[in-house]
Amino acid sequence: MVEERDFEFLHALWSRRVIVTYVLFAINILVFVLMELAGGTTNEITLMAFGVKSNAEINQGEIWRLITPIFIHIGLLHLFFNSYALWIVGPQVEKLYGGARFFILYVVTGIAGVLGSYWRHPESVSAGASGAIFGLFGALLVFGFKYRNSIPPFFQRAVGRGVLPVIVINLIIGFSIPGIDNSAHIGGLIAGAALAAIVPYERPGRSPYTLPAGEGGPIHPLPRGEDGARALFRFVQALLAVAIAASFYEVAVHYNGPSISFRNVSRSWTQLLGSKSSKEEFVAALNGAQQALDDSVDALSSMSPLAKPAPRELARLEAELTNAIDQLNRAPSLSQRADQTIRELRELAQSQYALIADIERSGGMTFEHSRHAKDNAARYDNALRDFNRWVETEGAKFGIQLRKRP
Repeated sequence: MVEERDFEFLHALWSRRVIVTYVLFAINILVFVLMELAGGTTNEITLMAFGVKSNAEINQGEIWRLITPIFIHIGLLHLFFNSYALWIVGPQVEKLYGGARFFILYVVTGIAGVLGSYWRHPESVSAGASGAIFGLFGALLVFGFKYRNSIPPFFQRAVGRGVLPVIVINLIIGFSIPGIDNSAHIGGLIAGAALAAIVPYERPGRSPYTLPAGEGGPIHPLPRGEDGARALFRFVQALLAVAIAASFYEVAVHYNGPSISFRNVSRSWTQLLGSKSSKEEFVAALNGAQQALDDSVDALSSMSPLAKPAPRELARLEAELTNAIDQLNRAPSLSQRADQTIRELRELAQSQYALIADIERSGGMTFEHSRHAKDNAARYDNALRDFNRWVETEGAKFGIQLRKRP
């Protein structure tokens, strides 16, 4: 049997609305979708551009990378497991502490997790909400011991000692699987426990969601100082929200990753199967196009008007150009100038293909074909110069550089 006072506690607690948890959940999903449109959440260029933890960049003044990694996830499974954990534990902590205090717990413990990774793994990049989620577990652990004499016994067992096995199991998993940054987990866990020891929870009957003491009875009055404390926590919540907004504003201002494009989505999903990165696919498409265009330009320039080229040679050039066009169609989007180069080379390859097909139908090279071939050769030279300028000005940030031919 549940005593009446315990029933009132649980009724008041679980009647509280949960808002912040689902807002954080939505932010994580939104950032993930934007990253998928920008080349994928496992693409190293996209990850760096969106603000993962990177010690070198933080040391150069990009301090927003202490906040943005909390909302970034590397791959679908990473997002799924962290979202599931947030969906399970988030509402419990928010009902106990209220929206403002929960938000503070989540963000501050998330930052502590990033700092833990910054300290213990300076050479690697990292991201994810797991530091914040461990912080929530740490808060529940301390909450159960701190308020063991003022909450229902069965509830105390669930949030105190009941949380400990979950923490231990997840830490063991983190130490057992390579690639998991347990320093972020421990940093968030310690920060969550410390904050829970300091920050009071919103007692049922003394919050904005309070219930009457009895049927038709008065609302419990707020204890002295509670209004001031609540105002303080809301102020801190607002400061942290501004800090998050400012951090992603800095990401947008300094963004130097792939362009947002729907054609990047299919490519980003194929990365889960171990295919090439966006840089490798872009370079492969450019190299393939350059090889096919070089061959076709050289072959057509060597043909004299009224000459009859070998059908087998024309078929080989058509096959090369077809493959190059397919690669260019699949090339990821890196930037506007890079996209323009891709379009120019694709249009040129299509023009060369149409020209060779017309020569094949005509049975030989005409003066009009020769003029068309010279025009395409000039266009190709201009396209190569534009691409070389792009590599010199922007290529370095994508890890692309020119290689001199032997």
